[in-house]
Order: sequence, then structure tokens, then C-alpha cells
Amino acid sequence: MKRIYKKIIFIISAFALFSVIVGVVKYSLTYIENNPEKYLPKQK
Repeated sequence: MKRIYKKIIFIISAFALFSVIVGVVKYSLTYIENNPEKYLPKQK
């Protein structure tokens, strides 16, 4: 019985970690798109 709980906890924590990473990446991409002058090199 304890093995099932460990597996469920592992799956939930892995999913939470994955969703946090995806959220940070999406936020970073939208922030860079909204503020391109801070990240893109200057065009001469």
C-alpha cells in the first residue's frame, strides 16, 4: 500500500515541477516579445 502512495506522490510532484517550468518559460517568452529592446542586439 505504501508503494502506491509513493508512486502517486512522485507523479504529482513531477507534474507540478513540469508545469512550473513550462509556466516560467512561457512567461519569459512573452516578456521578451513585449520588451525586445532589452534582449535583442542593436541593429546598425
